[in-house]
Amino acid sequence: MFFECSSLISLDLSHFNSSKVKKTEFMFAECLSLINLNLSNFNTKNVTHMTAMFGGCSSLTNLDLSSFNTENGYQNEWYVL
Repeated sequence: MFFECSSLISLDLSHFNSSKVKKTEFMFAECLSLINLNLSNFNTKNVTHMTAMFGGCSSLTNLDLSSFNTENGYQNEWYVL
């Protein structure tokens, strides 16, 4: 969705309806300038694939994953930075 958005600096998805999302693979990958990403209230209950969700986000300093439900994410093997 935001893959390789290299100029993106800040993104607030706190009101984004993600309840039916099943795959977030590479969703923010290679967003090289992304510093702040608000995913509070991001519903990941139905997500099964999170591979490299934040891959290459080397500038990311503010990320709250406390609302993430990875119960169904059987392919979460490397979704962190």
